[in-house]
Amino acid sequence: MITADNFHWVSKLTSLRYLDLSWLYLAASLDWLQAVNMLPLLQVLHLNDASLPATNLNSLPQVNFTTLKILDLKSNTNLNSSLPSWIWNLSSLSELDLSSCGLSGVIPDELGKLTSLKFVGLADNKLEGSIPRSVSSLCNLVHLDLSGNLLSGDITVIAKTLLPCMKQLQILGLADNKLKGNLSGWLEQMASLRVLDLSKNSLSGDVPASMGKLLNLKHLDISSNSFGGMLSEQHFVNLSGLVTLVLSSNSLKIVMKPSWVPPFQLREIGMHTCLVGPQFPTWLQSQTRIEKIDVGSAGIRGMLPDWIWTFSLSLTSLNVSTNNIIGELPASLEQLKMLTILNMRYNQLEGRIPDLPTGVQVLDLSHNYLSGSLPQIFGGNELYYLLLSNNSLSGVIPTDLCNMVSMEVIDLSSNNLSGELPNCWHKNSNLYIIDFSSNKLWGEIPSTMGSLDSLITLYLGKNNLSGTLPTSLQSCKGLVLLDLGDNNLSGNIPKWIGDSLQTLQFLNLRSNEFSGEIPEVLSQLHALQFLDLSNNKLSGPVPHFLGNLTALHLGSPIGFTSPVMDFIVYGVGGAYFSVYMCSLRATYKGAALIFGRISNLLTSIDLSANQLTGEIPSDIRFLSALVNLNLSRNHIGGSIPDGIGSMSYLESLDLSWNDLSGSIPQSMTSLVSLAYLDLSYNHLSGKIPSDHQFATFSGSSFLGNVDLCGAPLSTICLPNNNKHFDTMTYLCTMLGFASGFSIVCWILISSAAARKDVSRTRPVRTDWKSELHYSVPLWRAFHCSLEEHFFLGTDFGQARCLCQSC
Repeated sequence: MITADNFHWVSKLTSLRYLDLSWLYLAASLDWLQAVNMLPLLQVLHLNDASLPATNLNSLPQVNFTTLKILDLKSNTNLNSSLPSWIWNLSSLSELDLSSCGLSGVIPDELGKLTSLKFVGLADNKLEGSIPRSVSSLCNLVHLDLSGNLLSGDITVIAKTLLPCMKQLQILGLADNKLKGNLSGWLEQMASLRVLDLSKNSLSGDVPASMGKLLNLKHLDISSNSFGGMLSEQHFVNLSGLVTLVLSSNSLKIVMKPSWVPPFQLREIGMHTCLVGPQFPTWLQSQTRIEKIDVGSAGIRGMLPDWIWTFSLSLTSLNVSTNNIIGELPASLEQLKMLTILNMRYNQLEGRIPDLPTGVQVLDLSHNYLSGSLPQIFGGNELYYLLLSNNSLSGVIPTDLCNMVSMEVIDLSSNNLSGELPNCWHKNSNLYIIDFSSNKLWGEIPSTMGSLDSLITLYLGKNNLSGTLPTSLQSCKGLVLLDLGDNNLSGNIPKWIGDSLQTLQFLNLRSNEFSGEIPEVLSQLHALQFLDLSNNKLSGPVPHFLGNLTALHLGSPIGFTSPVMDFIVYGVGGAYFSVYMCSLRATYKGAALIFGRISNLLTSIDLSANQLTGEIPSDIRFLSALVNLNLSRNHIGGSIPDGIGSMSYLESLDLSWNDLSGSIPQSMTSLVSLAYLDLSYNHLSGKIPSDHQFATFSGSSFLGNVDLCGAPLSTICLPNNNKHFDTMTYLCTMLGFASGFSIVCWILISSAAARKDVSRTRPVRTDWKSELHYSVPLWRAFHCSLEEHFFLGTDFGQARCLCQSC
């Protein structure tokens, strides 16, 4: 790389007319603009892709190179300036290219002064506002590219502004802005257009059939808008030169007669999410020069026609994903020697994986019904992304994968693969993601995986892996996600996880056989936002360092900055696809869920179903960004810390099946986001708070705490001493009281009557204790009632004593 520390030497070349220092490294040349300004005869300046330093382009008080015709500074992303006012003094300027320069602000009206302009390139900046009306003065303009900005306004108004003076405009790029409006009434008047790119805006309405009048049109991209209606042969009848047609990501219906033969020969067709089916479009068979086909999510059903595998030897990309395509693939696709991308995911394909051409870079056959073993060789060494998840593939993982030096993503998850993991991985690999989860793999994690120092994500969960974690994994210092859950791994959780894996944000070791204490060095994982150690054999106290996980503090600058969690490959036909989507299993709101896309909102700590003791650390209050906390099914004692009420983002809290005591902190009513709460089966006491979210929880959240009272439980709290009793017990006591009282009365009455009958044969007894003595069976019934329901007044306490003396 050629570098230059300064531009002072340039300023001495005062007779210079042509200067091209493109692709040099000029980051240290802070004086470049002042030096160029010393060249009064300069006509051509090319400094594109030169890493120019941040420069205030408005810093020139006066411009001296007024004879400049070509100004090219594109792809100097650090300039970070607004459009400089001195440009409007360059009256001879015919080419202006400031694309990808980090420019901001608005496009001034003064642009219209540069009437000699033929080319204006301001793409990929941060320019905002509307396109100035003064562009109507640029009558020599052939190429206008304002794509990739923040420009707004109605495209109909903009186009009619351009029309009077721009009949010769050939290339119009307005993609990736915030434009609205429709295409009617102006599109057909731009008869000279060869390239029209309006993709990624908010345009709507029908696509007018008058588009067919653009006889010179070669490239048309209106993808990623809100166009609707129907397109037929009429729209394309005169477009004989059309090479690129991208209609993807709209609500268009493409209706062509099966016998239609287009007047053009396309190289790229994009109809992703348009309604094309149910049949695969037969008119594509006439496109013998086609290179890219995208009919993903197009409502296609049934089998693919045989000719699709033979009709175009130039085919490089084929996307038929997310349809209802059935049948088997050919035994070999090696005849498609130019094929680099094959995306057929989310269909109903069966059979085996075909032999592939050596140039394949992306192979996505995931979410089908493919079976059989994996091929020993996947094409050649150019394979970047291998995505075969959610099929019925069996057999072992071939060792050839270790030799794929270009491979970045391997996803073989959710199949029936068995055997041991390959132990042949190399340090020169470019692997970022490995996902072998949800298979039947066994044995130990191979030590050579530690040589994959480029790894960001490692998924080996839901297998039958055993043994301890290999120490070699500590060399994977770039790991962001490590998921080894649902295996048979054992031993202590290694301390090197906290020492070496400083970038780790997601750690899942759930449902294994890990034992011992949770190592304190995990507190060094300052980026950690997801920790799941549930369902192991971990012991010792609840780790007091939980509050030190700074990524879970609101406002923390650490964490939530994962490098690459979703790998994107450029889309076929204007659509972009996530090659791999990270996911995690978590127990959330009492249910086992799979989070299909990891986001910064997935913040969770789950230490449930272990043998942890001690108390909940008070520092847990610092985890104000935590969404899910599960400490259930342990032996945790003490009280719920009052500071837990400051965890304002908490949505799910499970502390059930522990030994917690004391009252529920009133501060917990401040948890306004709390949607799930389980405090059941502890030793909590006192009144359940009833404010805010607590009014929405059912009794199941508090079951098994015999000393808790108040709604939603049926246990009533006594107002004076905070003691309580059960409503049913109260009712039964009252019934017992009434029954007992009536029995006593009946005894007294019966005894009085009996005295009259026995007075002739017995001495008269005046002691009422004796009367009770004559009716022992009845009194015992009353006595049992009193023993069972002991809510007694003074008189019945005396009656019980009398009975006990009997």
